[in-house]
Parts: sequence; C-alpha cells; structure tokens
Amino acid sequence: MVSIAALLFASAAAFPMGAQSRAAKSAASAPTVSAVQALPLTCAQAWVAAHRSYAEVIPIVTTLAKVSLVNRNLVLPNTRETGLDAGKGIADDCKADPDALLYAIVDKHVRRVAGSTSQVK
Repeated sequence: MVSIAALLFASAAAFPMGAQSRAAKSAASAPTVSAVQALPLTCAQAWVAAHRSYAEVIPIVTTLAKVSLVNRNLVLPNTRETGLDAGKGIADDCKADPDALLYAIVDKHVRRVAGSTSQVK
C-alpha cells in the first residue's frame, strides 16, 4: 500500500539523522515483526529493537499501522500526502516523547488520517 510506505518514509524523521541515508536499503530484506513483538514497544525501544536501523524500523511501524487499520475497520487513502501527514505526526510525537508507546502514536495518526470503510472483505 503506497500510503503506508509514505507513512514509513516520513516517520524516519523520528529516528536519528543518518538513518535516512540507510533508508535506501530494501525493507523487504528486513526481518518481519509480529504484532505481539511490536505492541509493547516505546518509540525508543523500537529504535533499539531495530538495531538503530531504519530498514528494521519499517516492519515495526507497518505492523502497528496494520493492527490499527484492521482493528478499527479503517483504510488509509492511497495518497503519498496522507502517508507523509501521518508519518510527520508519528515522528513529531516520538520526538516529543520517546518513552510513549509507539502503537499509541501510530494508532492516533492512523485514526486521524484514515477514513472508515463499509466494505465487506
């Protein structure tokens, strides 16, 4: 989904400088992360769990965004702007409070930018 990818790229700002230069690494090569592993992490803990690697943060934020979308029956508009908007909000909130639960921050911004779906899967 394009908007989740944009969200992830924009949320790179939440992590130390230099991480963006490593963002060119393929996210596909990063290990997968289960919701059970990702849910209890703070912003700071997620960065450490990702070995301070942007490529390894991507699956954590993606997993959390998917949990939020599914649990709340939401869909992100498929636009780069939506993803960038959510990503900037995630980055700003993580910078303001590195000890906040990353899921709470991701969920907050997914809800803010997403629309409700009425389609049956």
